[in-house]
Amino acid sequence: MDFFSRANMVPASAAFLIILTMSGLCEAHITYIEAKAPLVGSPPPPGSPWPKPQFHASYPTLYELRPESFNFVTSMTGCELIEKAIVRYRDLIFLQNTVPIRSKLPRLYNLTIILLEKDDCAYPEHGMDESYTLVILERFPRAVLKSKTPWGILRGLETFSQLIYMNETTNQYLINATSVWDWPRFGFRGVHLDTARHFLPLKVIKQNLASTDAMAYNKFNVFHWHIVDDQSWPYQMKVFPNLTYAAYHPKLIYTRQDVQDIIEYARERGIRVIPEIDTPGHTQALGRVFPDILTPCYDEDGKGKPKYPFYAGHEMLNPMQDYTYWVVYNILKEVKMTFPDNYIHLGMDEVYYDCWHSSPEIQQFMIHHNMSLISEVEEYYVRKTLNNAKSLGAKYMIWQDPLDNGVKPETDTVIGVWRNTGGSWEDYLAQAVNYGYQIVLSTPWYLNYIEYGQDWQKYYAVDPRAFNATEKQRQLIIGGEACMWGEFVDGTNVISIYWPRASAVGERLWSAVHVNDPEEAKWRLDEHRCRMVSRGIPAAPILNGYCGAYDWGV
Repeated sequence: MDFFSRANMVPASAAFLIILTMSGLCEAHITYIEAKAPLVGSPPPPGSPWPKPQFHASYPTLYELRPESFNFVTSMTGCELIEKAIVRYRDLIFLQNTVPIRSKLPRLYNLTIILLEKDDCAYPEHGMDESYTLVILERFPRAVLKSKTPWGILRGLETFSQLIYMNETTNQYLINATSVWDWPRFGFRGVHLDTARHFLPLKVIKQNLASTDAMAYNKFNVFHWHIVDDQSWPYQMKVFPNLTYAAYHPKLIYTRQDVQDIIEYARERGIRVIPEIDTPGHTQALGRVFPDILTPCYDEDGKGKPKYPFYAGHEMLNPMQDYTYWVVYNILKEVKMTFPDNYIHLGMDEVYYDCWHSSPEIQQFMIHHNMSLISEVEEYYVRKTLNNAKSLGAKYMIWQDPLDNGVKPETDTVIGVWRNTGGSWEDYLAQAVNYGYQIVLSTPWYLNYIEYGQDWQKYYAVDPRAFNATEKQRQLIIGGEACMWGEFVDGTNVISIYWPRASAVGERLWSAVHVNDPEEAKWRLDEHRCRMVSRGIPAAPILNGYCGAYDWGV
């Protein structure tokens, strides 16, 4: 009976104990290469994966891999994303063109990839199955990766690539016999990028999310693209081609082909792309092209005078007129036709009531609709916009702000929690789940707020479900995302600020709840940071040291 047959007969709890026992027995015998970072404590063996798998046992049996004789073997046909992934991972595994010493170590010649169920390999989606099993046998050199979905195969290929390490003395590519059963704790593991405050070149976006780059190395599966905002509208659209007049420069735009390239690039790595079109606030760039859909704010000097920082003269969409909704509807219609993901992020944050409250026209609108509170104006806009999105077949996410203001959208809305003013993020989570909403947590993971030192540890300390609620309510936390707002980052520094800080977020969203010790994690994170450097990601160091042959300029 093979490993997989036995695994299906063992209860998960028993399997966990077996793996822990085997791991403990074998740990002292695993080949270890000297660390190159002055970290305190006991390092794990080389080839320790990040994020940590749910169950992972490594055995003393050691195999050698050589690029001229190693192959990926699969009987799958018609799933080109797996075929492309095999090509990519072969290059990632054998990064250095070195000549190994002669050795009597047994060779591992193949990784057999088995897709257990037929899949159309179309687009990743919310709720996709990313589980996989990966076994490198002890008794003879055989490696097998199994999953029900191509997305699980992609995650397993990443783990397999991380299990392989080079002995820099012998120039051998090595892997230990290993058993991995793995799946993510959270289904939504996002990376957010703001491309409106600073335009980010296409190559930087791809480097941040692609499998040859950082997101897939850390098993993130959602690219939250904050593509437009007050500062600029770089998103080229067929329905309103003049919107890019509000870009910083005619060349600093994302063409329709660019957007398709990003979507396809992400699909091949099992990454969803969720665009954010933020309204009714954060719309100054939109207002440059469509000034008639904005609410003129008033102050003591009259109509349309800016009064920073409380509100600006032409900042908020005008919720009174049908023309506003027609423009937004047609933007969302093209977004839905362009982006294959079921979800659109509709923003809805930072609605400055002072502007609406200052407008005599809004006051008359409220009287006409029997409204007594400005929050009712917001509710009117939120409900109408969400209904328009739903009519297009879209599902939607919004930021938490309407809920904070007493506006309760439909319970199928996914709420992004980002605030910690007026209460902790735990308080906001408790409030939102009390109403039955699914939640994506961002508050403790604003990576643009960097600090001197090992600030990754504070990101690693967060458990999104550690708040006062019932277990059923905690299950409404479907994940989280690391956010990078663009006021002080652009293409020159965004990746080194993001990584490996976001790696800490990635492990807390993928790995089991008990994987939370920064002292244990720091060694694996340091190795993983060097792994990213070796793959071309300029990830920042977490402490003194160097990455051996992979370091810059070595």
